[in-house]
Amino acid sequence: MSLFFIYLIQVNIALALFYLLYVIVLKRDTFLGLRRFYFLSAIAFSLLYPFWSIPVLGDFWGSFFMPGDAEALILIGEPSAMVIEEDAGNAAGILWSKVISLVYIIFTLAFVLRFLGQLLSILRMNMRSEKGVITGVPVYQLKDDIAPFSFFNRIFIHSEKHSEAELSQILLHEQTHARQWHSVDIMLIELVCLFSWWNPLVWLLKREMAMNLEYMADKGVLCEGIDSREYQYHLLRLTYQETAMQLVNNFNMSQLKQRIMMMNKTKSPTLELAKYLLILPLSFLLVFANSCVNRDKKGGGDETTEMGTPGSADQPDIIPEVPAPIVDNSEVFVVVEDQPQFPGGNAAMMKFLGENIKYPVEAQQKGTEGRVIVNFVVEKDGSLSDFNVVNSIDPLLDAEALRVLESMPKWIPGKQRGEEVRVRFTLPVVFRLQAKDDKKTVMPSASNEVFVVVENQPEFPGGNAAMMKFLSDNIKYPMVAQENGVQGRVIVNFVVEKDGSLSDVQVVHSQDPALDKEAVRVIESMPKWKPGTQRGETVRVRYTLPVVFRLQN
Repeated sequence: MSLFFIYLIQVNIALALFYLLYVIVLKRDTFLGLRRFYFLSAIAFSLLYPFWSIPVLGDFWGSFFMPGDAEALILIGEPSAMVIEEDAGNAAGILWSKVISLVYIIFTLAFVLRFLGQLLSILRMNMRSEKGVITGVPVYQLKDDIAPFSFFNRIFIHSEKHSEAELSQILLHEQTHARQWHSVDIMLIELVCLFSWWNPLVWLLKREMAMNLEYMADKGVLCEGIDSREYQYHLLRLTYQETAMQLVNNFNMSQLKQRIMMMNKTKSPTLELAKYLLILPLSFLLVFANSCVNRDKKGGGDETTEMGTPGSADQPDIIPEVPAPIVDNSEVFVVVEDQPQFPGGNAAMMKFLGENIKYPVEAQQKGTEGRVIVNFVVEKDGSLSDFNVVNSIDPLLDAEALRVLESMPKWIPGKQRGEEVRVRFTLPVVFRLQAKDDKKTVMPSASNEVFVVVENQPEFPGGNAAMMKFLSDNIKYPMVAQENGVQGRVIVNFVVEKDGSLSDVQVVHSQDPALDKEAVRVIESMPKWKPGTQRGETVRVRYTLPVVFRLQN
């Protein structure tokens, strides 16, 4: 879910809670000014609190309900232990998400256009009206028989339809609206409704805010010494007049019964002001919940560092990749019990690549060389699909690597629990120009050069299980990364020398300086490996190891 929709949901939850608090506790008092402040504060707080997070509150929640020190659990994806599956319902979920987003955008645009139309209507009325003065009050004379209204500091009235006494009361009412800037409240809640049109409680909040402004304007009239009974009769007579629109403060606002009841209501005792202090615990609850959610996102629960399984003798230099969405809904594995392999093994694959790859002439002339990393899916029948260049060097080299890989014969498919499965496979293809004859080369041939794919891949002493234990004992999730919620994949490659020592440790895919540094530190502290061999001789081999740092609840 996008951050905007998460933010929108948080805002609407807060607005709904503030509305319910108003209806249950505050609606029956007569503190109109304080009530207006409550509405404006509730809206402002709801719009801002999603950005507030107090770490101490989140830590308190975590320590109270989840006691004990957090441990970093290192998971290394052994072929027999780690299986990454593609969710079959993912595509349908993405489709529904897009549909919901599209519907939301369409309705929001409709409400925005409606809002702009209302503003244009006010502008047209302003242009068609004649500016005048009634009893010393500047007004805009309406030509249509519309109920009097005000918009910010402008008062619109059709004076010919009202007696002198009515005009005096109407002007007092609308002057109160203009003097107290009630249009600001109306515009604010209208803007909120543009994006929260789907929340019925927001529309009810809007109605209550408009009613409270009318209560305040009515109070302003009565405070000038106008007889309340006479004023109420005038309101009744104006009830059937056509109103202007929702954006303005209408004199004949509906719900006349509530307005009359409020005018005749006994003033609430001062002690009832204490009810408004309930806004404080509600605000604290919302900030507390937001802090707890942010804590869970950033560092709550167990911090897990997952290590993808690198290449083995049957899987050269493989970088596990998160499966990309594909048409087939069956699950895609990254590491399985029996990895897929080229027919005839690595030696046959190297021979195939050596015979089929043609170094592009233009790339040779430009001196372009490097490693193109391609991943693809080995289907259940051994065919290859869904090719992606995950590390590009040059369009010409990328295209040549894809061409040759797509021309490969069917592979021996991978198996999991005895059944053939779809497996995502990553293969690096190194293009390197030799000084003598400028011929293409897929694999280095000199005795001291670095190989990428060899007959017997180098291995951590004791195998994957031993490497898993070593990493589990030594890797520490950087605290700064936990606090900032940083997670992701760091891909490191290095050279396993002929004596098994590691050299030239490089981060080829960076995620965060703290995570990069920790991955490099632990790899550099590894003991000597069992070196790789080619045609019975130990050789230098470049090895790639992906380290996935992931914070989990």
